[in-house]
Amino acid sequence: IRIPSNCVFYYRCPEHGNRYVLSIVFAFDKEEDVYHFAFSYPYSYTRLQKYMESLESKQLPYFKREKIGETLVSIPLKNHF
Repeated sequence: IRIPSNCVFYYRCPEHGNRYVLSIVFAFDKEEDVYHFAFSYPYSYTRLQKYMESLESKQLPYFKREKIGETLVSIPLKNHF
């Protein structure tokens, strides 16, 4: 489940040298539950494809990428493992 955007704040903080700070508001309502949080920097599809192409060009023995289909506008869909 995603945390709603109205509970996530990203701002410059004078107390931290005007650096950006990410704050999340979350209520732990059930003590017996286990909670996990994950965060990822924004990563564009184009940047991901360039990275995958660089791995593919190295012909690494533990990396394989193959076309599994294409979109309605003929963009290849690739799987990697």
